[in-house]
Amino acid sequence: MAAKNPWEDGDDSWKKRPMGNDFITGLVEKFGQIIKRFEKGSGGGSPKASTVYWGMVFAGGLYLATGFNQVQYDQRGVVLRFGRWVRTVGPGLRYVLPYPFERLVLQGVTKVNQIDIGSFFTNQREESLVLTGDSNLANISFSVLWKIKDDGVEDYLFNAKSPEITVRAVAESVMREIVGQTPFTYVQTEGRGDVQRKARENLQQLMDEYKMGIEIVRVELQRVEPPASVIDSFRDVERAQAEQQSEKNKAEAYDRDTRARTRGLIAEKLNQGESTKRAVVETAKGAVARFLSAYAQYKHAPSVVSKRLYLEYMRDIYKGVRKIVIDSDVKAVPYLPLTELNKQTSSTGEEI
Repeated sequence: MAAKNPWEDGDDSWKKRPMGNDFITGLVEKFGQIIKRFEKGSGGGSPKASTVYWGMVFAGGLYLATGFNQVQYDQRGVVLRFGRWVRTVGPGLRYVLPYPFERLVLQGVTKVNQIDIGSFFTNQREESLVLTGDSNLANISFSVLWKIKDDGVEDYLFNAKSPEITVRAVAESVMREIVGQTPFTYVQTEGRGDVQRKARENLQQLMDEYKMGIEIVRVELQRVEPPASVIDSFRDVERAQAEQQSEKNKAEAYDRDTRARTRGLIAEKLNQGESTKRAVVETAKGAVARFLSAYAQYKHAPSVVSKRLYLEYMRDIYKGVRKIVIDSDVKAVPYLPLTELNKQTSSTGEEI
């Protein structure tokens, strides 16, 4: 009679258990039941059976001990049970079921990887030719720095066959889209930072949509220049544009200077006019005040004031003229030594 297979004891409840957290416990219990059946079948007292028993226990212990694995600080471990993902473990000493039940796949997550696109050191030179937003061809090379997310190891391993090839293709597509909407000069000069930022954001968005488990650290533009076949013509255009900008700057400086000097002259004339206006007004006010004062005195003594005014006006008219004043009451004209009087007047500067 053939010996009974210990795995065919009629109890197949272990086959129906899900391979969850109690799978190891169930496996150990089943192994213990097999050992007990083997011990009973051998009579229980034979030295040979005891040796075989302890040999099987020792071998089983060694077999189970092979399930211990060390996960380094910069790694994450993906546990596969019969090829299917069951969990992801962090750094430390971890245990998985020995082969062929489970397998631990270690993956580094701290290393920053770099992909160069359009570089002179690559064989794909045509990938560097990009049509810009102003319909110019440009040689553009850039680098993509990326790493695996801490919580995206399983996505990185299972959602893409060749993650690096996928990142390269998507990054080239994103850069072509951005540069194709941007003028060449802007990409080459002050717009480099803006282009890099947009490329990183758009690339990260696509990586998240594809569930690649990849974090884009940054995108760096290395070279932005016209193709070699037209670089001389392009530099001529750049020189012409630089000269145009220089002349434009000179014209704007001249315009600013002229406007400033004109504003200064206008302000000066306005100030002079305002000063003249104030002087005329104050003079008129003074004349009016003097007239009103004289008029008030005139009402009290018209003859006296009239004579005084007459004398003052005559004084003003003949001021600085050599003259001889004779009283009108004199009936006869006396002898006047005019020559001597003129000499005296010239020497003293006084009027007679």
